[in-house]
Amino acid sequence: MSIYSAAILLSSFIFGRLGDFHNLRIILLGGLGFSSVAFFLQIFANDPGSLMLSRAFTGFTVGICPGALIAYVYYQKESLGRFISLGSLGWMAGFLLAGLIGEKMSILFLLSATFYLLCFLQALKLENVIKPRLGAPYFSLNTLLKNSGIYFPLFLRHTGALGVWAFYPLYLKQLGASAFWIGFIYAINPAVQFLIMRRLDSFENRKLIYAGYLISAIGFVSYALAPSYLYIIPSMFLVACAWSFLYVGSTRQVVELNPDKATAAGFINSMIGAAGVAGAFLGGISSQLLGFRETALGAAFLAISGLLFYKVFGDNFNTKND
Repeated sequence: MSIYSAAILLSSFIFGRLGDFHNLRIILLGGLGFSSVAFFLQIFANDPGSLMLSRAFTGFTVGICPGALIAYVYYQKESLGRFISLGSLGWMAGFLLAGLIGEKMSILFLLSATFYLLCFLQALKLENVIKPRLGAPYFSLNTLLKNSGIYFPLFLRHTGALGVWAFYPLYLKQLGASAFWIGFIYAINPAVQFLIMRRLDSFENRKLIYAGYLISAIGFVSYALAPSYLYIIPSMFLVACAWSFLYVGSTRQVVELNPDKATAAGFINSMIGAAGVAGAFLGGISSQLLGFRETALGAAFLAISGLLFYKVFGDNFNTKND
């Protein structure tokens, strides 16, 4: 999990930057094509070492597209909320397919490769978009530093969330959930995200971000207090709404406030990748030494910390740019 997320972190920055200086369509085609190959090669991983290498390659190829794709949608003047919601719909479909297929990993990898190949063929129909030329240095971290008041709080909150997700099925099982209920509860999150994200166009970014952090904290606390797995269901609704608000609001904010759209959006994906590394590591330590309930309370603390950091630094940056 960690090496996959680390690879996404690296490639999201590299190819987000490339997307601002070069042809977005070429970046998208390259990312989709290489991802298809990477997912297919996972079929041949037969030991932990080869699996680690194949997951690193897969993570690197997966990180190529997101920043360029967000920028492409923005320049086409389409709704970012509705576009992002389709990713959640894909997650839901993926959970359901994985549940149906079970432990036949070669079939799962082959299906993933096929879906990426279909996306590549569909992307061949995309037209080039006109985007402004940038005068910024090619190798620059200015966008990351300038928007740190937005990126770092997102990293904090998502680190806590991924610390929870890393061992979430074990907690649900401990609360009495069967395999069916575990799959059903997991599917709630992306399903609700798909419905919510599509309806956020009229809401101000900052209000969405504040609500995202606050509701995240409430949702994580409710995880820790749940006496049985059925009580987790309303908590999943809360956390799904929170991530919808936070992800759409943060993505729209950095894309609208920065001229290098693909780089700004790519850093959102990099923060998610960085949180994947830190969350899996910290979640493992916390759940082992303290327990799952304490890990969920830690995630709530990180969400509140993100809210306070955004209040002090993120809002200040946005006010100066409004």
